[in-house]
Amino acid sequence: MHPVLFDFGFFQLRTYGVLVTLGILLGVWFAAKHLKRFGIPENKVWDVAVYSMIFGVVGARLAFVIQHWSYFQRNPGEILAVWQGGLTFYGILLGAVPILWFIRKYRWNFWAVLDATIPGITLGIAIGRWGCFFNGCCYGKPTDLPWGVVYPPGSEPHLHFGDVPVHPSQIYESIGDAILFLLYLFLLKRIGTRKPGVVGALALIFTPMVRFLVDFTRTYEPNAYVLGFTFNQWIAIGLMLIGLILLIVRLKSDPTPGQA
Repeated sequence: MHPVLFDFGFFQLRTYGVLVTLGILLGVWFAAKHLKRFGIPENKVWDVAVYSMIFGVVGARLAFVIQHWSYFQRNPGEILAVWQGGLTFYGILLGAVPILWFIRKYRWNFWAVLDATIPGITLGIAIGRWGCFFNGCCYGKPTDLPWGVVYPPGSEPHLHFGDVPVHPSQIYESIGDAILFLLYLFLLKRIGTRKPGVVGALALIFTPMVRFLVDFTRTYEPNAYVLGFTFNQWIAIGLMLIGLILLIVRLKSDPTPGQA
């Protein structure tokens, strides 16, 4: 656990913030490079990315505060302390609002944007989850597996479980998403320009699937469960269904390999 990357006395540069920011920037960079192949200027991609990041961070923080309302009710002064960690990644769905607006305004290819956005988010999560790991948030349930992690005294996981090893759930998701991103990259090079939208739809199925599975190892408050699944797992199911519908629509509208 290494929550502070550099301590300048008057200012702390936190590992969580650095890695989450790095993940976002690399995800946008990937999206910009991909969309350039479809005639969409890179500067426009960065423009929409700024708005999406603002909407996404607000949504991710709001979702986190709602999930942990019992804590923030007692500590309202920490609601805006994003730099300390505490973003629910599905809250970034709010960041889709500016993207959809740009698609409509500039008549961008929806399928190409889907191909760029979902794999880009997958890359961002793969990097950002290491920030969660070093920050000591989003940790797992107790485990007797040899790679279980024991967090130091004073950390939130240690306050809950003491010296009992817990699942490194953050790393599970990071590894899963990193593997998926490499797969998406391979598929985009093979069929990205011939069948735009197919890879993005697949990504909207498999990236949430990783989160759905990892959540079985995560520690949550009792009120985070609805009908046996966490709120995030229900969102993952919804996204997978949307991805499946988009995949079917795209394949039906593009039945042959030669069509664009």
